[in-house]
Amino acid sequence: MLKKQPLKPNPQKAATAIPANNTGGGLFQHLIVFGVPVLVYLQTLSFGFTHFDDDVMITKNIAFLSNIGNILKAFITDQFLMGDTSFYRPLGTVSYLCDVLISGGNHPWMYHLTNVLLLGFIGIALFHLLKRFAFSPRVALLGSLIFCAHPLFVSTIAHIPNRAELLLILFTTLSLIFLSDYLQQKKFLFLLLHWICFCIALFCKETAAFLPFIFVLFYVAKMKKTSFSIKHLSLILLYAIAGVGWYWLRSIAIGNNTVSTSEFGFTPLLLNLRIIPEALAKFFLPSDLAPIPGFSLFNTIAGCVMLLLLLLITFINKQQSLKMRIFCLSWFLLLLIPSMLFKHPNFDYLDHRFFLPLIGILIFVLTSIPDKWIKTTNRSYRWIPIVILFGISSFSFIKSRAYADPMTFYNTAIKQNPNCSLAYHNRAILFEQQGAYNKALSDYSNAIKADPQYSKAYFNRADLYFRQGNPNQAIADYTQAIETKPDYIEAYINRGNLYGKQGALDKAITDFTKVISIKPEYAMAYNNRGGIFWEQGHLDQAIADYSSAIAMDPKYAEAYENRGMIYGNKENYDQAISDFSKAIELSPDNPENYFNRGIVYNAKGESNKACQDFEKARQLGSASAEEALGRLCK
Repeated sequence: MLKKQPLKPNPQKAATAIPANNTGGGLFQHLIVFGVPVLVYLQTLSFGFTHFDDDVMITKNIAFLSNIGNILKAFITDQFLMGDTSFYRPLGTVSYLCDVLISGGNHPWMYHLTNVLLLGFIGIALFHLLKRFAFSPRVALLGSLIFCAHPLFVSTIAHIPNRAELLLILFTTLSLIFLSDYLQQKKFLFLLLHWICFCIALFCKETAAFLPFIFVLFYVAKMKKTSFSIKHLSLILLYAIAGVGWYWLRSIAIGNNTVSTSEFGFTPLLLNLRIIPEALAKFFLPSDLAPIPGFSLFNTIAGCVMLLLLLLITFINKQQSLKMRIFCLSWFLLLLIPSMLFKHPNFDYLDHRFFLPLIGILIFVLTSIPDKWIKTTNRSYRWIPIVILFGISSFSFIKSRAYADPMTFYNTAIKQNPNCSLAYHNRAILFEQQGAYNKALSDYSNAIKADPQYSKAYFNRADLYFRQGNPNQAIADYTQAIETKPDYIEAYINRGNLYGKQGALDKAITDFTKVISIKPEYAMAYNNRGGIFWEQGHLDQAIADYSSAIAMDPKYAEAYENRGMIYGNKENYDQAISDFSKAIELSPDNPENYFNRGIVYNAKGESNKACQDFEKARQLGSASAEEALGRLCK
């Protein structure tokens, strides 16, 4: 008697299916994966700013961030709201604006709270993403927790200016989750959500422009059989639409900003190649973690060894498909490249840029763990990841304290990276603000010693020397600043002013003329050169320069005042009165303008008007006006 054979799956259909997995998760698991990272960083709510970008991005722009009407404007300006940088991260700016509106002001605790909550949501998203890769709930849970609590990423969470990075990570992870769901269930809703999250990621940080390559590799790695169809063409079209819109708005925001090839492009990429092994070394051996890190020979060598091991595992480990392991390594490299295209002149790199790329390494490691280790019933072994989680969480908790306040931040940065010129420079500024001028001078000198081409350190040290009554040393430093940066306009202006005070008038004119050649519309250079011409007795040349300054900046009160005095000396009283009146209109609290106009009125014989101006000047604190009242207005 024939037996009925069990039905077998159609091999053709099975070849295109994605392995089913439990994409849900219990409430307790979600609370754990959200709560543990939040608890690790909850202390940051008591921290302040570090004065490492947050002062420029937030504090100096608080008027902009306090106006809800500026949400749309955030999409047509750069990250620092200065109009002169090449970083375009509008949703980071919008998130700060929301923080200000919700908290009612510029409160550091609110910015820190948002960062911490974002990390919690990233933990949940990463948990679900790992489950989409067919990891068991336990492996996905522990993998997410260990990764989010990793001390390498302390700067990503504890440093307020890294908000854009957190938003990028969250929406990139969500985009991949929805793409996985779409490939498995073929529902249009998931495709739409995938595309929306990708669009949001684009406006978080420029790295997202590389995500379509990741999506293609993800599709190839997940699908057992790949084929091109009209649906794929539609998805590529959607990516293109998002990219064109993003590029258009970015061009409006930063299109006119000049970009140095020494800071952006292929040359920085070559200089930054050491970042690849450094990221791997610091992920697997998280000991050398400075707030502002520098390249380390040990990390570079250790990272190269680890990279070779990963490549070896890729081709000898048969537990997972070769396509999946290649996808993981491609994730790491492709999402690390955008940050390598930028080279800051005063430090090597920053750790927060490793978070998103290293998710690829996390998946690689989890896929390489032998099944027998995961399925072991030995409780001793099962406690190992718990111990690791506790250890790295404690380490992160301690490391995050470096971000408590500016002085702690820079003290820690210098202690852990003694060659960091930027840390010395910025700490010097803090010392100046505290009145500790000798310490500030020492730090400026250390910054210059660490980087002899640090033009800003020369400039700031020169300013401090000048305030301390050492003009010759100040001139020497301004000269060094100019040698390291030949178009340093501010250094020429300040050195020209000092030359003028010392009587070296020709040198002063040379400096101001150089500024005009670099930036012909720079009104201050014309005004200051006009003062030197005046001192030399070249009154017509002085008037011409003051007129040029006014043409460049019609609200330049000082230029009107200076030109008015020359007109008065030339007995062109009506023109002098006109200039002083305009200066008073622009600067009504300056007593000198009233006093000078009074002198001209008196010279014209209009004593009543003269006395009225002297009285106004006296009320504003002019001793000369009080003397004139007693002498001319009895």
